[in-house]
Parts: sequence; C-alpha cells; structure tokens
Amino acid sequence: MENLDRFDCRILHALQRDARLTLAALAEAVNLSPSQCSRRIARLEESGVIQGHGLRLDPEALGLKVTAFIFLSVDKGRMACPREAVAELLTRDEVIDCHAITGNHDFILKVMVEDLADLSNFLSTAVTSLPGIRDIATQVAMNTLKVGGPLKVMA
Repeated sequence: MENLDRFDCRILHALQRDARLTLAALAEAVNLSPSQCSRRIARLEESGVIQGHGLRLDPEALGLKVTAFIFLSVDKGRMACPREAVAELLTRDEVIDCHAITGNHDFILKVMVEDLADLSNFLSTAVTSLPGIRDIATQVAMNTLKVGGPLKVMA
C-alpha cells in the first residue's frame, strides 16, 4: 500500500468529490502550491492509488430504470475456476459491478436495464445459459439512495 500523508489524503478527498477542480482551486483547498499538488497527483496516478478519472451519468436519463442484483452460485465440481463462469457476463454492458462474495452464493452482479422485460431477457439469454451455474437469485432495487460514494481516505 502507498504511504499517504495528510496532504495526499486531502487531495484524494477533494478530487473524489470534484475531479474537475482546477489545480489552483485544489492547491488552495489542501494548502499546497499548484506544483506540489501536480507532483503528488502524478505520483498517486503512477502508483495506482488514482486509477483514473471518470464521468458519472444519470441512468434514468439514459433510459436505465431498473437496477437489479443477481446472486450466482456455481457448480464447483464442474468448474476448474469459478471465475470462468462469470467471465462472459463481465463483458456485458448491463453488468455494472461484480463481486465474489461469501455466504450462500459465489458472486453478486449489479445490472442496470431499461425495464423488467429487459431484465427477464438478460437473465434468460445471458445468465441462465451459462454452463456451471447452480443457482440464481435476483433482487430488484426499489429506490437508489446512494451511488458511488467517495472512499474513506486516512493518513
């Protein structure tokens, strides 16, 4: 893990909340010079602490009104590597996140689609057809309360 000092943490904290801050505004917010901020940002990018800069879109504006969580269990006896079971799903645009989890299932996928008919189609064409899947459970989100919150940054 990267050794982060309090200035690194302040920079990360500020950039998570507004990645479009100008260097001057960031420098003022964290009490460093713009050149020091620039060097620190470059170091954080090179070390992989900062993995990229993104753009957050409004799913509803794009017609994506249904968020679902799909829990998958794989038949480990038939699979040399359980992650191979979901590899094909990870290439699908509907799949926003995928995590290997503990408990009754092996993976949880977050998917976003236009409507319940699209979810049903995704499940029947992309998920149930995968070899080695033992169990599928789906939960549909009724409301989204928080998305993509900033990570806790500590020095």
